[in-house]
Order: sequence, then C-alpha cells, then structure tokens
Amino acid sequence: MTENKPTGNSFKTLLLGGIAVLSTTIAVVLSQPHFAVASINSEICLTEEATLGNSQPLFTPAAFASGASSSSDAQLFWNSLTKSWLTDEQLNLLQTAYAVGYEDGGHEHAELLQGVLLQETIAGQLGRIGHMTAPVGKRSYGVMQVKVSAARDTLRRHKEFGRFRSDEALIVALMTDDELNMQMASKFLLFLKQKTKSNEAALVAYNIGLRASRKITSPDSFKYVVRTQRNLKEVVQPFNQKFISTGLQVASR
Repeated sequence: MTENKPTGNSFKTLLLGGIAVLSTTIAVVLSQPHFAVASINSEICLTEEATLGNSQPLFTPAAFASGASSSSDAQLFWNSLTKSWLTDEQLNLLQTAYAVGYEDGGHEHAELLQGVLLQETIAGQLGRIGHMTAPVGKRSYGVMQVKVSAARDTLRRHKEFGRFRSDEALIVALMTDDELNMQMASKFLLFLKQKTKSNEAALVAYNIGLRASRKITSPDSFKYVVRTQRNLKEVVQPFNQKFISTGLQVASR
C-alpha cells in the first residue's frame, strides 16, 4: 500500500492560499480607524541570531512632537489635497517618516520619503495592503507599500534588519511595524536614487520597478512623480515648517 504525498504544485497552492487568508485578515484589522500599530514580535519573524541596531536616530518623532505647542490648535494640520484635517496617526507617521529619512539621507531625502508616504497610502489612511485582487507575491504592504521582492533586496544589502524565516513573516512585519516599513522603503529609495541618478527617475522606479522605469523617457511628467511632487509642495513642506523645524531645534540641543 503506497502513501499518497502532496505534489509540489498542491503544496504551493495551499501555501499561497494560507498567505492570502492571513493577508486579508490583517488588512481588515488594520483598516479600522485609529488602529494602534504594534511592533512585530521578534519571535514571529526573526531567527535567534538576528539582531537589530540599538543606535537611536539623531532626531526622533518624540523630539518633533515636543517641539510643537501643547495647545490643541497647534496639533492640527489641514491637508489641502484631501480637504481634511490630518489624524493623529497621520501626524505621527509623517513625523516618523521624516526621522527615518533624515537619518538615512538628510533633509531632502526625508521630505521625499514623506511625499511617497502620502502618495502611497495618504500616510496610512488607505490601510496597509494594496491591490487585493493581485497575487500575493505581487502585492505591496504597509504604509509605504513595499513589495516582498523590494524588501528582500533591501535585506540582502542591510543585514542590520535581521533575517526573516519566511515571506509570510516578512509580510506580517511590513504590515504591522510601520517604522520598519519606512526604514526598508527609505533604504530602497536611496538605492534607486543611486541607480537612476535623479529623484524623479527613482520615484518612477519605486512605482513601477527599476527595469520598467528605464522605458520612461520623461520621468518629470510621469503621473506618480507629478503627484508626489505636489504632495511635497502642498503638504510636506508646510507640515515640516510647522512641526519639524521646531522639533529639529529641540532635538539638536
């Protein structure tokens, strides 16, 4: 009597189905308003030998927040593009994006990262998973909409993020740890800027992939670039003038 063993195709189908169910469940939970995002438990996604850097960023979100006035009016910011006030979550995510970007590449890179954050998910407002109809491997995850392939490329170049046992664990981390998501996006965007030699071409590559971006002859007029630059001018720069510039003075003391 022979034992029936699952074939490679059936095992792959079951695995992808499990990831799809997991992603959908997390997406539903994360889509709830004012969802408190917790840091990913290292026991879920990291091996015992994985280590994360203990160094503190030069400028932290807490320092930015302490630089603003304590009055409720001072904590309000009008998003002229969405015609709405930024939520507390959006304020915190924009401040965190600046802190992450500044540590990696200075002021200009920090603002670019904030612009991408707004373009991808309106700073978390659109949830943390995109294109639910796309295959699991083609989906983007988290506040910066990072693909697994981009995250894996970043992990290979930056060992400080640790090692993830599986793509499922990586997906969970990208969806639940906003700061980690931004850190990977920041490092990936820097890599694209080095490859393309311009912010505009890097934004195109971030949106459609490095190989496909080489076919775009006018990055400046590419819709994703135009919208991100509009975010910079109409939201990011006024936001930073109100919240970040004061915070920088506090953090540098």
